[in-house]
Amino acid sequence: MYVRGAYTPASSRASEDDFVSEIVLENLKDRAVTIFEIYLKIGHNYYVQIEDLGEQPLVLKPFETYRKEFGPLEFYAVNANKIILNDLLRDPAVKKRLVLSTSDGKYKVRSRIRRWSPIVEMFQNHLTGVVRPISSTIKNTYVGGNMAYVIEFVGRDGKEEIVPIHPRDYELKIFKRFSLSAKSLKSKADLEHLLHEQMDKGNLACKSFVVYDLNELRKEAHDFYSGQVFRAKRCSAFQYYVMGWAATKYSDWKLERENARRRHAQQEKQK
Repeated sequence: MYVRGAYTPASSRASEDDFVSEIVLENLKDRAVTIFEIYLKIGHNYYVQIEDLGEQPLVLKPFETYRKEFGPLEFYAVNANKIILNDLLRDPAVKKRLVLSTSDGKYKVRSRIRRWSPIVEMFQNHLTGVVRPISSTIKNTYVGGNMAYVIEFVGRDGKEEIVPIHPRDYELKIFKRFSLSAKSLKSKADLEHLLHEQMDKGNLACKSFVVYDLNELRKEAHDFYSGQVFRAKRCSAFQYYVMGWAATKYSDWKLERENARRRHAQQEKQK
């Protein structure tokens, strides 16, 4: 048996207790592994149950990867008592490892999956940018930022179809028996009126439809990302590895100095 694994520790304002937010197990052998329980062993004597798979054991197939996410919890318990594990979970000197209950007995996950994240590099060099694509989806269909509406049609046979609509689609032949007009794309109500009109004329063969105004759906995301829009520019190796590194060290030094002043001021107030 050779199972490699990793876990992600996390904290949340929703819970006083730190918790495991994610586990990943990877079977590196050409034989299946049956897993009944997954534990995180803390130090020598604590086993935190991460997942109980007793009723439906996990069969990790050859060379298969298993990933599971978890959320905040109420509290930890041992026997009939509550127990607080934060000090041990946060202490890097306390050894932690995943342990599996398998059909072959106890198995200690011996090697960690070497996961990499650019977030680490971002803290080491502030010129590092972690860019995330922000997408809009309707019924698992990706909708681009230039689209104005999405129409969800339900056919007479019950089959669903998603049709994105561009603001200039009145220039194209989107539907077989009728065309969109510039006026019909001015608002959601205008588009719905046109579609109902074409249904009454028999030019639109569907049982029902729903029109989504993408500007309304996008509002939350656009309000959140409301900062300055800038165009990415090329960063040379010297700028990144030398100037960026030096600027980051200076910024970290200033922050630590300010934190030290605050701690000193707080201590003076408590005297």
